[in-house]
Amino acid sequence: MPIIHAKSPCCRETIYRFGNRRRQCRACGRTWRIRRKKTGRKPKRSSSRLPLQFAGYGRITAWAKTRRVSSSTASEQLASALRRFLKQNNKLPRGPYALVGDGLYFKFKRMDWVMYVMALKPVRSDRAFFLNPVLLEGKEGYERWRIAIATIPPEIKKQIKAFVSDGFRGSKLIAREHGWVHQRCHFHLLMALIRRHGRRSYRVKSAGVRERMLCAVRLLLTAADANTLRRQKLKAQRLLVHPLCPPWIRIQTIEFLRTLDDFRACLIHPSLHLPTTTNSIESASKLIRKATSTARTPQSVLLRAKAFLRLKKSITCNGRFSTKLTE
Repeated sequence: MPIIHAKSPCCRETIYRFGNRRRQCRACGRTWRIRRKKTGRKPKRSSSRLPLQFAGYGRITAWAKTRRVSSSTASEQLASALRRFLKQNNKLPRGPYALVGDGLYFKFKRMDWVMYVMALKPVRSDRAFFLNPVLLEGKEGYERWRIAIATIPPEIKKQIKAFVSDGFRGSKLIAREHGWVHQRCHFHLLMALIRRHGRRSYRVKSAGVRERMLCAVRLLLTAADANTLRRQKLKAQRLLVHPLCPPWIRIQTIEFLRTLDDFRACLIHPSLHLPTTTNSIESASKLIRKATSTARTPQSVLLRAKAFLRLKKSITCNGRFSTKLTE
């Protein structure tokens, strides 16, 4: 087989040695190094401890003063450390899962942005493991939730069996499209019914109706007996037409009775051990807001939120039938 010698990259001519590490083109005399080196000074690598120090609280200014660098330099070093930290694989336990989600509002230049915070709760576990959040411009809604859920890896999405939400518009449709069981948050419903329920509620004419309605709704959320369920449903329907029933109570109760199965999914599907509220995600959202308090752009907020959730990894999220579950 004939020997084919390497040709110069510029003129495709014969190459001569030009010292130990350089070569030269015979035609044009151009020289080059056989092992290319990156030009310029070597970049300073930020400390691997930066994510641990600042992803939770973002005290950039104070740290910059101790290191005698500007705040902008400290922010760049933090961003570089967080990006390198996020390249690590995010390991999740085995499924099947229940997806718990909530939206966290931000404002940038008087425009609404929503961070879609999601966590996976394994059926046989009392903890929920965070996925990467998604930050989108605009108000929370069906279309943007679809974009956020599309970021979940397909192999993980196949193992999701249920969706726990606060009942945002389109939540039931999203669960139906993916074939998931839909569980709505009990806390949001009860807080809507307790609204304007002050210490002097006994002075209001509708106080008795409100108390009976609240008692009926609580029993409907937890009743396992079919007879009790039927009696409380009839009681709630009678209270709806009471002349003293407040309008907002009537609206909330009508919606509740129409979607009763969504609130009772934890009882209809006990094997999934579904949580009855999204409180675990909402408590994590409060921590995210604190962790991103010094960020000023959507990109910075999202970067710090991702790193914070990756460091936190999981949060306690008990199912309807608590007790410690182990595989």
